[in-house]
Amino acid sequence: MPIEPASAPSSASDGSTDAVPAAGAEHAEEVLADPEEGAATVLGAGVTDRGHRRRRNEDAFALARAVTTNGTPAVVAVVCDGVASVPGGATASRTGCDVAVAAGVEALTGGQDLEDAAATAAEAARRAVAALAPGQGAAPACTYVAAVLDAERAVVSWAGDSRAYWLSPDAPDDSAVLTEDDSWAAEMIAAGLVGADDALSDPRAHVITRWLAADAPDVVARHREWTLDGTGVLMLCSDGVWNHLPDAPVLAGILAASGTRDDVHADALALVEAALDEGGHDNATAIVLALAPEA
Repeated sequence: MPIEPASAPSSASDGSTDAVPAAGAEHAEEVLADPEEGAATVLGAGVTDRGHRRRRNEDAFALARAVTTNGTPAVVAVVCDGVASVPGGATASRTGCDVAVAAGVEALTGGQDLEDAAATAAEAARRAVAALAPGQGAAPACTYVAAVLDAERAVVSWAGDSRAYWLSPDAPDDSAVLTEDDSWAAEMIAAGLVGADDALSDPRAHVITRWLAADAPDVVARHREWTLDGTGVLMLCSDGVWNHLPDAPVLAGILAASGTRDDVHADALALVEAALDEGGHDNATAIVLALAPEA
């Protein structure tokens, strides 16, 4: 059951105490270095933008390559969304991303499989964000969504309402949301207590029920496995993207219309720009991951 709104943060609120944007954080883009020639691997890129209404960008993302002990190329990718209703959201999201990616890469190169590496990354992020708590006052907090993947499958893990999607530009109806929001609205709908329209229009809709922070309740990240193929891309995003464009077929249609097939950087940029065009009410971040054409 969700905890009371008075004590739970909302990922959609704008109560940050920070007065100005952090230097260089308003917009950022990153593309994974090209894989070795002929390697069956994945491509990846991320884009984040402050949006049109927020004073600073409290989203963060990180991604890196790794090679497993059996020589398989892999990638670790993370998106975190700083909770704006408590101080330190930007620090929490940046810390969560950097620590999770470093821990995930170390786990893979140390012999852990995808599932264990995903769990290791999420737990490392949880501990690192929890350690940011001051001696008194509200603890910095963020949501979390990550993928640990190779050229065959991905393990997606999450806590909060940042999401993972499978998007198929050539067959939009085959696209799907891979995660389940940890939010008041999602839990009320799942329990059959409130209809979807009423839940999503309720002021408590974006009150998150799980997050990373020292004062978080159950923060063991949930996970889901997904088989990869060349028909689509895996996207991780903050709610600044999906709040404007929640439907997977619509997101896939944006990629189809953009003509950016096989260009993950252009895909990530197209998805963030689409959210900004729809209003850009929040920070917007997307990572796109896809099989390399030779795979």
